[in-house]
Amino acid sequence: MNRTVKLLLTILVCLSVACQNGPAQPKKHAVSGTVTLDGKPLSETGMIYFKTIATGDIDAMEIKDGKFSGSAIPGERRVEIVVYRVTMQDLNGMKGEVKENLIPPRYNSETTLTAKVTPEGPNQFSFELTSK
Repeated sequence: MNRTVKLLLTILVCLSVACQNGPAQPKKHAVSGTVTLDGKPLSETGMIYFKTIATGDIDAMEIKDGKFSGSAIPGERRVEIVVYRVTMQDLNGMKGEVKENLIPPRYNSETTLTAKVTPEGPNQFSFELTSK
């Protein structure tokens, strides 16, 4: 083989390995906590999202019986909490499923909730929501 062919094969192998590994992912750290609504543990199953707006990173965890646990990348994170109930509604003469968020927008689409996730931990958070 001539040098050009060897060089091209070497480049292709390197690109192949780089594409398989992809970019390095940030290390995640354990997080846990509670979510209450009107002073009581959230009774419906929901989701809590730890978001980094600048990078688009989202860490999602299920909320069950008012508790959540999982892992998230460190930093100042925007927190959004949702609980959906699916109902059947009449939509212009046709029945269809509609998802209704039981949590007020100020805790999800309009949230100001934040959490600072640190490598040192303990990364335990308590979110006390009100329905009014």
